[in-house]
Parts: sequence; C-alpha cells; structure tokens
Amino acid sequence: MNQEYRSLYDREHEHSSCGVGFITDKSGEQTHQLLTLAHQALCTIPHRGGMNSEGIGDGAGVNIDLSVHFYRSLIGQPELAKGEFGVANFFFPFDQNEYSTAKSLVESSLAEFDLNIELWREVPVNNDALNEASQAVQQTIQQVVFTNKQSNRTSNEFEGDINKALNELESQGFTNDNLHGFYPLSMSSRTQVYKGRLNSWEVVPYFADLSHPDHQITTLFFHTRFSTNTAPATMMAQPFRRMAHNGELNTDKKNRLSEDAIARQQKKRVIFPKGQSDSSRLDQTLARRVVEDELDIVTAVLAMMPPAWENDDSCRQK
Repeated sequence: MNQEYRSLYDREHEHSSCGVGFITDKSGEQTHQLLTLAHQALCTIPHRGGMNSEGIGDGAGVNIDLSVHFYRSLIGQPELAKGEFGVANFFFPFDQNEYSTAKSLVESSLAEFDLNIELWREVPVNNDALNEASQAVQQTIQQVVFTNKQSNRTSNEFEGDINKALNELESQGFTNDNLHGFYPLSMSSRTQVYKGRLNSWEVVPYFADLSHPDHQITTLFFHTRFSTNTAPATMMAQPFRRMAHNGELNTDKKNRLSEDAIARQQKKRVIFPKGQSDSSRLDQTLARRVVEDELDIVTAVLAMMPPAWENDDSCRQK
C-alpha cells in the first residue's frame, strides 16, 4: 500500500505540539513499525521535556493499544482475540514489604468481576538505557494479564467490568497509607501505558516489551513532561489512561467540584491518590464521565471545558 495514502500527515496543516503527539495506522493493521516510529518521534522532542542536573527526566511514556500477537505468545493462547483479554500495569508501593498486600488487593478486585488472571509478571527493562541516577528513581511496573471468564459477556461489558474493578481497587489502595506509591498506570482490554521518570528518548529502549518484534500495535500517543507547578514524580509521568495533557488547566477546580457533586448525588465518594497532578485528575474525571455517564469521549471532553466568559456579556453582573 502506498505510504502516502496510509499517512494522516498533511504538511499544509503541520504545527508543533509541546511534547505530545500520536501515531496511528489508519488501515487498522497491527505492526511493530509503529513502535519504531514512536521512538523516532520521542527522540525529536527532548527539548519539550525536563531533566534535573543528574539527567533524570521529569517523565515520559506511551499509551498503546493491546498487541494481540504479543499477548497470544506471552500467555500461550494462540486463539486469543482482541477484546477477550485485558492488561493492567501497576506501580507497586514504595515499601516492598507491602507488595503482597497490593497483589492480594488486585487479585481480589479482579476475581470479584470474574476476570481470570493468566499471568503476573514484572515488566522487563533495560537498565543500560539509563544512567545510574535515573535507574535509582524508577518504580518497577508489575503487570497482570487476564481474560474474560464469562462467555456471554460482550467486549463492551467486559471493559465496563474492568473499570468497575479498577474503581474498587483504587478506593482501597489510595486510602491505605501502607500502600503509598501504589498506582494503576492502566487497566483495560483496549490500551495500556508504559511510563516512568524518563526522558523521551529513553522510553522505548528502557521497556524491553516495546522493542520486542512481536509487539505489534495500531495506534499510540506519547508525552514528555516538563514540570512546572509540581515536583517531578513517577506517578505524574505522562501519558495517562485516556489522555495526554499539556500544561496547567484552569478548569481543574471546576471539574473537581463537579465530580464531587455528581458523586454525592449518586451516594458515592471520589477517591484520588495523594499528590495527584491536575493532568491526572483530568484523566480520572474523564474516565468517570465515559464509564459512569456513558458519554462518548468527545462529548465528555467538551462537557469538562466550561466556555470562555471574559467577553460574554450574559456572564456579567447586572
């Protein structure tokens, strides 16, 4: 197929974005080439990210669709199909003595919604891609691969139950002081996140999965973070589960108040991890509007963006 036909790029509409971008194959075919292109793209934006004097990055990563070919091989199920399995990635607690508690929490939450665990693994990394100072601040990612135990559950219902399980384990994990540092990067039957306190050019070389030739994907988006109003932290590395957000957000307070009001109306409580950034909160709010309110993602994003008021006479006091 002609490469120009496959591309969404139009040089007449080109403009630079600050540390964020996406790549997709509009044919829908999963290939390893997209991860190769992702590395090239990430290598072009180091000036958009930040690092300290020791060369430790403020945070960077990728959000990718689940590779059917890769996970078929990984769990030994050659007939595995898209929508029949999910992947969850976690930063585990800073205190390694609490790993077993975190693992039990994940397993009980998955079991509650009939999500069958096929594999636990520590995501393999290549420390040679980082200097010693950067190696010392990385949190390992624990990954669980699970399948749909209910044969009559649709792919949308499967994804919905995964999100319910995620909410359940977050409500417990974020309120247990012993689990400080526990954070689900992603948990879905559609996408997953690899990220860390990395510079943009380190992402693909560091995560061995992303360089594996069997890892084939259709789409991804990436981000590299320049810390401004918050100190760098692994949890705050970009991107998040549904979005990559650039810069501070003046609608943050509005969305927190709205989400809290909606939760109280539904006799629920919103649980946020300690030290969460505005971008992470935005992603979490977006998830609730998509999952709980069943809005499509475009409508949800627009609903979270109050209109500009400065020149709107109807907003002025009479």
